Amino acid sequence: MMKRIYITLIIASTLMISACTEEARNKIGRTASNFLGADLKVSYIDGGKVVKTWTVEDGKITSGKDDQGNSIG
Repeated sequence: MMKRIYITLIIASTLMISACTEEARNKIGRTASNFLGADLKVSYIDGGKVVKTWTVEDGKITSGKDDQGNSIG
């Protein structure tokens, strides 16, 4: 019985996330990354080429876009 509940929850979650816009999925991903506090790989790109890459230990994502596409952070 519990297995059926878990499968139903997984399917429902997948359907809900797939219905989100790309920006909403990115926002969910940023929130999860901030909550988990993982190391973040940061790349500076200029003219379509990676100029520099570094890792921020236990980093937090502080910028992004709101629901209207305006920059925040």
